[in-house]
Amino acid sequence: MPAQPETPDTHDERPAGPPRPTAGDRSMRRATVIAVAVGLVLDAIVLAVAATRPEPTALAGALVGTGLTLIVVLPSVAIAFLGPRLSPMTMAATVLGSWAVKMFVVILILLAVRDHPSLSTQWIGVALLVGAVSAMIVEAVLLMRTRQPLDVAPAPSPRGPRADQ
Repeated sequence: MPAQPETPDTHDERPAGPPRPTAGDRSMRRATVIAVAVGLVLDAIVLAVAATRPEPTALAGALVGTGLTLIVVLPSVAIAFLGPRLSPMTMAATVLGSWAVKMFVVILILLAVRDHPSLSTQWIGVALLVGAVSAMIVEAVLLMRTRQPLDVAPAPSPRGPRADQ
């Protein structure tokens, strides 16, 4: 007589609906949002300083640098919010791919505006460095200070006496 196929277990331990974010997911989101906010506030200060400069190209250059900052930091926010829904391999590919695309776009824009007479390349660099680098530093510090919990099952202990006893 052929063996009966096993019926799948109908009892699922996971609750219905979207998965609840873990403490690590929430801390990653919070760190990313705070980092972007810090970067944008510092870029706003750079824009204010550039607006007070006598050279007319300073503000335009700072605006381009702030736009480049957004190109660098906003995909990080999107990835932080999408991360819990992605598998580890997909998450790694997404992070790597987003960095490649961001750097490609930033390099193309910098090459396109490098000889533009109405833009100050120094102010582009200042705004990009202040905004993007400060956001990355703040994000890294916040993530290092946040304790990421690990969900590891304990190793099963052998039942009964040890073999050497």
